[in-house]
Amino acid sequence: MTVKIDPFTLTPGVAGKPYIDCGIAEEIIANFKSEESSKYVYKITGLRGSGKSVEYGKVLQTLEKDENWLVYPLAAEGDGVETLISYLSQEDFISNKKTETLVTTNASAQGGIPIISGKGSIEVTKTYSENSNFYNAEATLANMIAMANKNNRNVLVMIDDISKTENTVRLLSVLGTMFNRGRRVYLVVSGLSKNIEDFFVINKRDSNSENISKSLSFFRRGDTREVKPLDKFDIAYNYEKFLDVDAEEAKKLYDMTLGYAYAYQVLGSLYFNKGESETIKDIIPDYERILFKSYNLDWPELTDAEQEFIRSFYKGKTGRAKDTKAHMSKPESYNAYRDRLIDKHFFSANKRGYLKPKLPRFDRFIKIWCDE
Repeated sequence: MTVKIDPFTLTPGVAGKPYIDCGIAEEIIANFKSEESSKYVYKITGLRGSGKSVEYGKVLQTLEKDENWLVYPLAAEGDGVETLISYLSQEDFISNKKTETLVTTNASAQGGIPIISGKGSIEVTKTYSENSNFYNAEATLANMIAMANKNNRNVLVMIDDISKTENTVRLLSVLGTMFNRGRRVYLVVSGLSKNIEDFFVINKRDSNSENISKSLSFFRRGDTREVKPLDKFDIAYNYEKFLDVDAEEAKKLYDMTLGYAYAYQVLGSLYFNKGESETIKDIIPDYERILFKSYNLDWPELTDAEQEFIRSFYKGKTGRAKDTKAHMSKPESYNAYRDRLIDKHFFSANKRGYLKPKLPRFDRFIKIWCDE
């Protein structure tokens, strides 16, 4: 018995054979490798399942094969500064793999003057009259990045699904000083727009919040690329190619996805594995079940007013502003919530006066699972 191998994948960050190139990764790679470009920071945004991690992964996998690049993907929840130091300490241009500070009391140190002796580039033993620790992780990281550059290596730091934590703020602040000093260090992150915007929100209760926002100005000014819906002709072509269907059937399948990358992969996988006697209609329940699990993460993150706007949009049916407003309790707030939900990637506005949904069968999810 021959086992069919499904070319579609639901694994985050994995493109699979039916990958549709949206051009973001190529742009980033081209700019980073060009001597004429002055771009060092990219933020890849989009909905969950839009393909952010795939573009992120393509940048990572391409540049880590280049001997001139040191590529370090970091966990969003980890201690980025310490992890980067650990990564860099394993590189062959670091003559001593150990970073160590030893502080002792020695009567020969007069007047609080430190006596320093060193071995190699990293291991440093400090003797001081006071039992104080002179080691600073941020200074060590800065020194290591400088050493990498002297060895003709570019350093690329990457964080997938980034969110604001004390450690990520610290890491970004340190990288900001590296850009100011002309170091060849680069940054690529992916994440939801709201999670990236959190880095720039000033909390009036936090006296240090404004200083943090200023120190991350380089991050705010860095290029942002939103992963757009996949091209309809590319989707239809791949469905014809990998599912062995005609153009009409491929068009029907595309219409069910709205160009949403996750839906494209889910529907392709279900159709590939369906029984010979089954039709598109037969796989819809499984299609909805899988999509709705993802939507159940998005919906609770919306405010009540945003949820009301989305309900009003679907009740209006046409996508026209006046029809959505007709169902809103405060129609005067239409523009504000339209813009917010476009920024959060729930809608696109390619035609004046109209909105277009980005999530297939989202209206069904709301009707069935989101009681008002």
